[in-house]
Amino acid sequence: MTLRWIVVPVLALAMAGCAPVGIHQKGDDGDRKLDPITVRVSGFGTYEDVSGDRLNTRERLLARRASQLDAYRNLAERVYGTVVYGSSTVNDFVLRNDMFRTYVDSYIRGAKMVAVNEHSDGVIETVMELKLEPRFRACVADVSDRQVQDLCPIPMPRDNDSTGDVQSRNVDSLYYLD
Repeated sequence: MTLRWIVVPVLALAMAGCAPVGIHQKGDDGDRKLDPITVRVSGFGTYEDVSGDRLNTRERLLARRASQLDAYRNLAERVYGTVVYGSSTVNDFVLRNDMFRTYVDSYIRGAKMVAVNEHSDGVIETVMELKLEPRFRACVADVSDRQVQDLCPIPMPRDNDSTGDVQSRNVDSLYYLD
């Protein structure tokens, strides 16, 4: 009987000593202030014939457009992810065919073109950035990965997007200028 009076408090003290300190419950994110995140990507395009097409205005514009579209694709991949399909064929323990395909389907708005650089080797690089507002981050934290694209559209930056999540002044345009 005395042993039980000694062992039970010692075990209770040992259990209390192993308990985590502080609150570890998942609470409401409303009390936590999220900061905007700026995602920056690069896209690349080039000429078909670097030496001859560099002087052709049409080819230069097409290469620039290719780099811009590549930047948009990279931005969509960074924000929403990429679906990858793959298959491999093995015959007699030898890999015969290995192929994969990627798929990106998303809606990006509010992206800004930061710079367009033409390198000496004929590659045109477009740098774009997108500010992910706190309400987008809060939405992403609350839904499953498969539902992010459907339930969490990227909100348009309002007013001056350098300040983050601010109120709009009756602007219905999808385009904005700094």
